[in-house]
Amino acid sequence: MRNPDLCDSVCPVARTLGRVGDGWSLLILRDAALGRTRFEDFRASLGVAPNILAERLGRLVEAGFLARRRYSERPPRDDYVLTARGRDFKSVLDAMAAFGERNFPRSAETTAAG
Repeated sequence: MRNPDLCDSVCPVARTLGRVGDGWSLLILRDAALGRTRFEDFRASLGVAPNILAERLGRLVEAGFLARRRYSERPPRDDYVLTARGRDFKSVLDAMAAFGERNFPRSAETTAAG
């Protein structure tokens, strides 16, 4: 669900946040940019509860970042693929990754622990 207060803001950062929304959505978009498309693949990668994942996927489809593509009729199953808007958002994810690497590097302990 969109945040109408942010979506209608004069600030472009707020308008984007109003549609992307939260950390789970950012991580879903990251995984989609890495090539994941299926519900179970997102769930396994993120460790997110199914109800939260379903809600976030629906929001990202509604906001135009992802599109549903049916790959099975019985049982009904959909892939979630990046749209042009979703592919354009990859530059934001890349910038966040670079920022994280510079400002929050993994310590030797964290790297050794996995």
